[in-house]
Amino acid sequence: MSQFETNPVAIVTGASRGFGRAVTAALLDRGWTVVGDARRAADLEMTARELNSTRLITLPGDVTDASHRGVLVAAATDAGPLRLVVNNASRLGPSPQPALMDYP
Repeated sequence: MSQFETNPVAIVTGASRGFGRAVTAALLDRGWTVVGDARRAADLEMTARELNSTRLITLPGDVTDASHRGVLVAAATDAGPLRLVVNNASRLGPSPQPALMDYP
């Protein structure tokens, strides 16, 4: 299969909730393959069930771990041409986030 016949691939960290989940869903809707991760395996599994796409590859883990980052990149490059990385994983504080004007 040539590069033009293969769907582009994205890595989305923090793919189980909020912005990461929304980006993952939007990319899947546009024909992308998404390698998504999250620290909470159960949340990631639930997201995968809800999005119900064979183009979603879920890999629970922590992106602060270099070996996990290597697994994400390997899975993405095995799936096709890696074209996008959305580094959404963070520790911003409480969830849901407070309004911006109320943020400390």
